[in-house]
This record gives sequence, C-alpha cells and structure tokens, in this order.
Amino acid sequence: MGPGILIIVFKGIGDVLLTTPLLRALKKGMPEARLYFLTRRPSRGILQHNPRLAGIFYREDGPLRAIRKAGIDISLDFMRSTSSGFYSLFSGAKKRLAFRYTGGRLFYNLMPVKKEGPRYTVYDRLQLLEPLGVPADGPATELSFAPENAARAQAFLDQAGIAPGTFTVTLDITSPREHRRWAPENFARLADGLAAGFGARVVFLWGPGELDYVKAAMAAASEKHLLCPAFDLLDLAALLKRASLHVGTSSAPMHMAVSQNTPTFTVYAPQNSPASWSPPGPEHAWAQGDLASLPFETVWARLSAHAGSLRRPA
Repeated sequence: MGPGILIIVFKGIGDVLLTTPLLRALKKGMPEARLYFLTRRPSRGILQHNPRLAGIFYREDGPLRAIRKAGIDISLDFMRSTSSGFYSLFSGAKKRLAFRYTGGRLFYNLMPVKKEGPRYTVYDRLQLLEPLGVPADGPATELSFAPENAARAQAFLDQAGIAPGTFTVTLDITSPREHRRWAPENFARLADGLAAGFGARVVFLWGPGELDYVKAAMAAASEKHLLCPAFDLLDLAALLKRASLHVGTSSAPMHMAVSQNTPTFTVYAPQNSPASWSPPGPEHAWAQGDLASLPFETVWARLSAHAGSLRRPA
C-alpha cells in the first residue's frame, strides 16, 4: 500500500481549486500514494469528483479519528495555523510539511522557505513538493462535474435560446470582500457594451445572499441580460465551460472558469496582484485600480480589446 498523504486547505473555494495541480503532480510522481484532502464543507463540490483523491475530510466533522485511521504518512499544510497544525501534528504523519514561519516547528519537521516573487500562485503552492522530490506537472487547475450538471447548464442555455457558437459571457460582480467590489452599475455598463459591441449574451452570476444585489445591477442595464439559475458549484462549472469569456471580480468563479479553460477578464483592486491570481497566457486579461475611483472607460478599453481578440479567427 502506498503512502497516505494529507493536504490541508481550510480557506475558500478558490484556494482549494488552486491546490488541485498539486494533487496531479503527487499522483504522477508517486502513483501508489493515497491522497486525502482536509477542507471545509463549502469546498465539497470542488473535490468530490476528483479521481486523484482517496478521501475527503471536513473540518466541521471533527475528523481527526478518521484521519488517523486512514494511515497518513505525509502531511502538507497550506494554512500554517494552530488548528491546521494540530491536524498535521496528530495525523500520524512522519513527514509534516509547511512553508517556514515563526513557531512552525511546534507542528512541522520539514519547513522549506517559500521563494518570493511575482508569479502565479499555483507555482508558489507547488514549491511545497520540492522536499519530497516530486516535480511539478504544470499549473492547470482541475474541476470535474457530473453529466447531470452539464445537462442542467445545457437546459438553461437552450431555454435562453443560446445556440452553440454564440459569444456567451458570464459576469460575476460580487465579492465577500468589500475592497474587491467595483460599482454594480459599472458592471451593468460592461454587460451592455459586450451585448452591443460583440453580440454577446451576458449571464449574471450570483450566490447565497447576493441575488438582490445582482438584480439591482441588472436593473441598471439598458440591454436585457440573463440571470443565472440557482446553480450549485458543479452546475456553475458546467456553465462556465460553455462560456466564451468570464468577466468579474477576483473570486471563486474566476478560478472555476480557468479550470474549464475559459478565457477571463478580471477587475482587480490594488491589494490583489494580477501576476499572482491570473494565470499566464493571452486568454486571461485584467484591469486594476482603486475600485472606488477606477474609471469605467479604462476597464472598457481593456475588456473590449480582449473580447475583440477572442472574437477574431485564430
């Protein structure tokens, strides 16, 4: 039986998704390994169909006994917190890895120094494999969904009259962090511009507690746009796979779009580096500035150029 490896990520959906390249590299470099993930329940959809995992544990369940029963030999902790350190220390793992930080020796016995520099955050995470001698296998994130998720996304598109080949744009205007929110009426203008200038069908996305906010933004638009149904994460992934472009804030749907090989355009606040959060490549573009004062014209100039490049024949 191969070694049991536990990956610990308690943060948001996007953070879990950005760790999936590490699972692929581990399984390729250590084919006999049994991979387990410790996270929180909101991220269940990101991992539940990942074929590389032997099991998923949820922090809300108090899973230490189940973790120890799984036979963990190696832990990789990306949280570097007291609670995650507790699970790492008492998992039974002989090798316990985390990037070096003050006080980390209480929990970990392998603590490489994280290399600094502006790079896509996936590459930062993959550095934690170096002490194990496991090479990286590229930055592509992975999110699988079931046929029923694809069917629900297709039914929505069919009902909306969106035929294959239609320039379809998903628009995510929300964020749990206030500093990442650009004025909703600006996003409404972007939607109108995409519809008028590129013939786009624009679908406004929303999540729990966001519906009224999104409906208010849609009411400010001059064109008629589409409201996404009450999709779960995997339905949304299936819809994003069908989109021609995803536009929005730096949030989980953007990372989900990337996992489906869908081009993106992201509006960044100064606190978030595009070099860290947007993957490299011409299919991903962005605008950045103080979102309280970032002019619509600045964002539209960049977005329209990006949309135009996607619409041109290869």
